[in-house]
Amino acid sequence: MTDFRHFYEDILSSFARYPAVIHGDEIVTYRELDLRTNRLAHALMEMGVGRDQNIGIAEYNTPAFLEVVAAAWKITARAVTLNFKFKEWELKHVIEDAGMSTVFFNEDIADRMVNLRPELPGVKNYVIIGERRVEGMLNYHEITKGKPSTHPEPPWEGFRDDDIVVLMYTGGTTGYPKGVIYTQEQALSAPLEAMLRNFAGGLGDLSKAPPQVFKGVEKTLHIPGTAKALPWLLSREATRKALSAAGKKAGPFIKWAPDPLMKALLSLQARLTGGKVRLLLASPMMHAWAYNHALIGMIGGFTSIMLPSKSFDVVEMMEAIEKHRANVLVAVGDGQCRPFADELDRAAAEGRRYDLSSLLVVLSSGMALSVDVKRRLLDHLPQLIILDVLASTEGHYISVTPYTAADRELEKTVFRVSDTVKVITEEGREARPGEIGEVAVAREHQGSSGYYGDPEKTARTYRKVGGRTLVFTGDMAMVDEKGHIHLIGRGSGCINTGGEKVFPEEVEEVINRHPAVELSGVTSVPHPRWGEAVTAVVQLKPGEACSEEEIVAWCKERLADYKAPKYVLFVEELPRLITGKVHYREIKQLVNEKYQRGDIAQAS
Repeated sequence: MTDFRHFYEDILSSFARYPAVIHGDEIVTYRELDLRTNRLAHALMEMGVGRDQNIGIAEYNTPAFLEVVAAAWKITARAVTLNFKFKEWELKHVIEDAGMSTVFFNEDIADRMVNLRPELPGVKNYVIIGERRVEGMLNYHEITKGKPSTHPEPPWEGFRDDDIVVLMYTGGTTGYPKGVIYTQEQALSAPLEAMLRNFAGGLGDLSKAPPQVFKGVEKTLHIPGTAKALPWLLSREATRKALSAAGKKAGPFIKWAPDPLMKALLSLQARLTGGKVRLLLASPMMHAWAYNHALIGMIGGFTSIMLPSKSFDVVEMMEAIEKHRANVLVAVGDGQCRPFADELDRAAAEGRRYDLSSLLVVLSSGMALSVDVKRRLLDHLPQLIILDVLASTEGHYISVTPYTAADRELEKTVFRVSDTVKVITEEGREARPGEIGEVAVAREHQGSSGYYGDPEKTARTYRKVGGRTLVFTGDMAMVDEKGHIHLIGRGSGCINTGGEKVFPEEVEEVINRHPAVELSGVTSVPHPRWGEAVTAVVQLKPGEACSEEEIVAWCKERLADYKAPKYVLFVEELPRLITGKVHYREIKQLVNEKYQRGDIAQAS
């Protein structure tokens, strides 16, 4: 029987000579990653980190991020992501909620951690990633000096099936981040099951892709005949059934396969894909979308390419694809793909050319990917497969819709009702055509277990329907006659801006504390890049004056920057319900009317 720790150690050994991480000009092989994480694991044990403990990691996309994650696994602990954009109170909430004993963080947020120390008695170790030194805190580059490079042998047992292997915090629709649990059994099963079963549903569409797509796959894998064989294989119903069945059985197989057999299969996989599958993680790993693919990359023996800049730079991304021959781009909808398409347009107009022939797949989730952006990407890169993914931290991959240059009549993305994906009405039944309900995914192996230390929230999200547990996503949708799912928004008014979730009441609470403000209501307006832009409607106190810039600055001092409103509209009287609460339908109508008149400029 395999446990996650030993399974991962077998992967590091099998792919030893291949690149695990490329960060700028730094290349870290799986062998080097193994040695680094061994030293860090020994350091963690010396620092008092034990079995089943939570370690915080607030870092940009760097090798250190994955090293902390992997080192934690090696001692049967786990690394928990912290959003480096969080203000002090937000960091404090997650650190306390997870009961973290050790926190690793980039030097950029060291001042916030220094200020928080007196309020976090449970944190015993603060580790700074970078060059900065702070009295009473450790430095990442120094804690592993002199530590053994051999595999650690903790004096406690390894992971059990119900042990938590992955714990990710998500903002969701409730305002305060919640810790989503993946146990060992789910960590071994979820990535393969969710991906294979969802990809299986789109094989028929992919079989009609242009020849360039299959030629690109053959060139990447260096397997002669792939370009001719793939279209035929993808068009077979038997292939779809086999792939779906493989997804269902992958987790149990990994768990129960004898160690010699698992090592032999990993060795075969290394010969087939080692150094060939390269994922460029354009979005930050502090969020589940990129984090999950970084973990999938480590488990699958792929190469993860990370951008050195601390904020998204589309030219840097395109140059990295070109230089490192990335073949998979993990991105967040229009937030990153619209600048990508824009830069391709600019380069073409100026007679410049990026060599992006290696790029075969764009994996997009977190926010909508518009028809216009998909069309432009496919026009410039006809070898591309765009996979529009409906995903959540709780449900992993939920549904996948593929697009290629063969799809001439592109429409707004729709997803499919399936045996694992349903739309459930308020009455607790499956939605019929034309009805609206909430998207839910069958948990089985591909979903998570619940929320860390919060049985009440778990009970609300993980509910029994028709004899099996469904994970409710909070996404509201309508089902059409073809069984297509049309997303219409978040059930609780949660705003999705560039893949970041913003809870309106949280922003209102901050704005309402401004001395000149009587009351505020927060909603959103459509934005060509961010999907939704946070917009505040503000009623001032009699005789008071205040500017849009003052409100935005006030919010940025007290909230993560992405939560601050992009636009502020001042009104004489805020629309309210008879109860005195903000009338959100009316303020939404108000800002949309103003937006349509062009008074709110669309930033590019």
